[in-house]
Amino acid sequence: MSVSDTLWRASIMMFLIMQCFLPCKAQDRCGVIEIMQDLRNKKAILETDDQFENWLRQRKERSDGRNNASGKYIIPVVVHVIHNGENVGVGSNISDQQIISQIKVLNNDFNRLNADASSTPSEFLSVASNLNIEFVLAKQAPDGFPSNGIVRAKGTKTQWTTTNDATLKALSYWPAEDYMNIWVANLSSSLLGYAQFPVSDLAGLEDAEDNRLTDGVVIDYASFGSVDDDDDGTFTLTSDYDRGRTATHEVGHFFGLRHIWGDDNGACSGDDYADDTPNQGNSTSACPSHPQTSCTVHKMFQNYMDYTTDACMNLFTQNQVGRMITVLENSPRRASLLTSLGSVDPVIYANNLAIIEIVEPNSDQCERVATPVLKLKNTGSNAVTTAKIQIKLNGVITKGIDLTFDSPLESIETRTVTLPQVDLNLGSTAFEFEILEMNNVEDENSSDNILSITTFVPYSITIPFVEDFILMPSHWNILNSDESITWATVSAPNGEENNTAQFMNFFTYQNAIDQTDIITSPVFDLSQATSPYLNFEVAYATSQQNEDGLKVYVVIDCQWDATQDTPVYSKAGSTLATVSSSSSSFTPNGKDQWRKEIIDLRSFIGQSHVQLAFVSVNGGGNNLYIDNITVVGSISENVSIANIVTPAPVQCETTTTPVLQVKNNSEVDITSLNVNYTLNNGSEQTLAVNGLSGFSPGTETTITLPSLDLNPGNNTIDFNLSEPNGYTDIDPSDNKQLMMMVVNTASDFIPLRENFDSNFEDQWTIVNPKDGMNWAVTSTNNNQSIYFNAVDNVTIGDEAWLVSPVLDFSVATQASLFFDLSYKYLSDEGNKNNTDKLSVLASTDCGVTYNNVLFENTAESLTVEETTTALPASATDWKRNYLNLTSLTGESNVRFAFVFKNGNGSNIYLDNIEFFTSDSPVPQSVDNPFAVYGTDPESPSDFYVTFNLADRQTVSYELVDAMGRRIVGEDLSDVLNQTYTINAPQATTGVYLFRVRIGKAYYTTKVYMRN
Repeated sequence: MSVSDTLWRASIMMFLIMQCFLPCKAQDRCGVIEIMQDLRNKKAILETDDQFENWLRQRKERSDGRNNASGKYIIPVVVHVIHNGENVGVGSNISDQQIISQIKVLNNDFNRLNADASSTPSEFLSVASNLNIEFVLAKQAPDGFPSNGIVRAKGTKTQWTTTNDATLKALSYWPAEDYMNIWVANLSSSLLGYAQFPVSDLAGLEDAEDNRLTDGVVIDYASFGSVDDDDDGTFTLTSDYDRGRTATHEVGHFFGLRHIWGDDNGACSGDDYADDTPNQGNSTSACPSHPQTSCTVHKMFQNYMDYTTDACMNLFTQNQVGRMITVLENSPRRASLLTSLGSVDPVIYANNLAIIEIVEPNSDQCERVATPVLKLKNTGSNAVTTAKIQIKLNGVITKGIDLTFDSPLESIETRTVTLPQVDLNLGSTAFEFEILEMNNVEDENSSDNILSITTFVPYSITIPFVEDFILMPSHWNILNSDESITWATVSAPNGEENNTAQFMNFFTYQNAIDQTDIITSPVFDLSQATSPYLNFEVAYATSQQNEDGLKVYVVIDCQWDATQDTPVYSKAGSTLATVSSSSSSFTPNGKDQWRKEIIDLRSFIGQSHVQLAFVSVNGGGNNLYIDNITVVGSISENVSIANIVTPAPVQCETTTTPVLQVKNNSEVDITSLNVNYTLNNGSEQTLAVNGLSGFSPGTETTITLPSLDLNPGNNTIDFNLSEPNGYTDIDPSDNKQLMMMVVNTASDFIPLRENFDSNFEDQWTIVNPKDGMNWAVTSTNNNQSIYFNAVDNVTIGDEAWLVSPVLDFSVATQASLFFDLSYKYLSDEGNKNNTDKLSVLASTDCGVTYNNVLFENTAESLTVEETTTALPASATDWKRNYLNLTSLTGESNVRFAFVFKNGNGSNIYLDNIEFFTSDSPVPQSVDNPFAVYGTDPESPSDFYVTFNLADRQTVSYELVDAMGRRIVGEDLSDVLNQTYTINAPQATTGVYLFRVRIGKAYYTTKVYMRN
């Protein structure tokens, strides 16, 4: 296949991760183009594909028709078995025999010693070739100790994908320049394996980020090994992928081979840069019969770099072999494999003592005194009786220790030794331990004599403290286990343009999914704390549905385990996000893109050696910022909602501007708090109130919220105070209030009567602002009355409102209100403390405010003395109440509210609420529709008529003499309960007829006039 100059012009990351799956369309299943484009967008690409191919072409030796001329290539292999805790030979913890069977397949396939080589079609036999290579399980480990080339490590996940690549490989890794690392693990259901592509030796590219630490091959445990030879053992492998060809395919990528179809998605324009492989339009599934035609030629689907089943694969071509030879002899970390000592049996020295582990100190060292503990191993043939060990601290020789073993340390024996204490400074200390002598002679193998570790002794800090990260302070420590991207101090606007914060660059941290980076605080003391709290600010955006995380741990005495301990804070993805998702690199642009987090530390009271660990968890998403970490030892912040000033429970307007009256119940001034509010179960809104002045202990202040648009009818508003001074309120029980309110525009005018005997709810409004018990209608001796069941209501302070329609008092010059009340006072009956109260309030602004208190009586003064039972049964059980309303005349938007405040006392009953256009406290009693009075012969010529109608009607009257002549008369509109003066100055002394028409009814009565 000829080289195409038009393909692969886009930049491609040099350490190309080639993913291979079950048979499928190559680009759909491998996602190479998408992965590379993502990395290109994040500027993680260092070398284009064209650059690599040009480099390879310049160094390529023509290998057509011949094998490797330089001799056999020996490749030391280490197989890292990443298991889930199973016994060896069970599940993902595969057996040694299964591993050995796979090494056998690699050697057979690459050397064309495979038994199915005879299945290669005759038309391809002339180009079939072998590499003359030997894969050897490593005979010695990086430390020079003997090895079988197999390492087992328990994983942190039950299943792995390419996004977890760096995390998987960090569990077990040998230097990629000396060993071909193969990781065997439980991969996702569709993933068989993947490999890291080689790099050129162009200057600088070999040091690309993470290249070395992730270099190697990853294979699913159920596709690793072969069942082809019963002598190798019996293994449970995936059907169709049970002959070890997944590893053959991936190792081909490791040595620089590309997919045979060139990843062109069926376009017949792909190029695998091997001229002797036919042009193929796409991958091949299963195992079809030969020949198969693609791009007008027969497909070489038997090639190891296609996607057929294992039984169908059987060859590499000469050009593919030549390509692998060029990579093996020239590419960094491929050429170095050929000279690695990993494939050579280790030298056994007579006198060889090794430091194999630093047991103590570890990276976190609580005390300023360390007692080093080392694990030593005698890898020589002579027993060891004495040793001399040197300790360096920060490069300076500090101690030389002469050890004498209680009993000889025999060959291959391991022993733990404790060295004298070492005094440490605060902060980082680099330890280096070195064996200088053993048995009073020089150690013959110095390569395993030195081990080092950097430990951190935390500084102490006094609470309260605030860390705003203007610079990364030396007394905070960063743990960067993969030595890659980690926390850094950057500019991050947060109310101030020049603000700086700690930043985790997840946006370009693509090769280390689940990798954690940790910031630890100095040590602080909570032994005397009374109510300690932590708060900090966070800013984060998600990206492309990838979810990064942040966890906070409280560390006691430097002892913690992120895999076992429970964090005090843990959020990821959308729950961590403070802004909407973004496909570009996120930087906060202002304070509104930050969120304050508050964490209660009271469960750690009494601890004297406390630290915080902020742990970022990489999900390959977007950037994370933290700032203003604050710890206080005691708080008294306590605020409450004393009153909801507005809105009132019933109003006309469909907008309201809520006003809360807030009380400071704490022992300190409150300078800031949040008001969280929700309207009609919608999304919660937050008003951050800052810069409060004079809000000292015991005082109250009002807070005005933004205007809200209400629904006609019922509305619900939830208010909740939070974060006084940035902390959790110590008594949140009084921070919340629910407000039920009604928008009702019903209107009427006076005179007016309401006796609750028919439908009234469209005009009069019943509401409990706290959604408790309401006024209700019940039967009494007055037919129907409205009442409140205080006997059964145990919610002390519960309020029920009965609110009139909007009444027009604009033309009235006098006005009054009467209502009937029935109430039986219960004086400590049944151990009740009766605190019932009835108020009558008036509003002149349609219900926005109810500032006029017309009536306010408590339980004892409400009592009707004649009442003998709680339920009124006779006229004597009622008391008529009078209120003068003349002060409200001239107003056009008057509302009245009958408000009962529950004290769990006695039931209260209301009836016959009447509004008069007069202000007499003792109006004329009228039993019939009207009454005429003031006609005594001794009285003046004027007389009066008082009406008592069931509802407002038009009334006509006239005064006529004995001859039938009309003296005076008038048509009256909206007559209900008014009193009218009849004046007839032209009438002479005598008897007259007074005629009244009410609706269709006519009434006549005699009156005596004196003039």
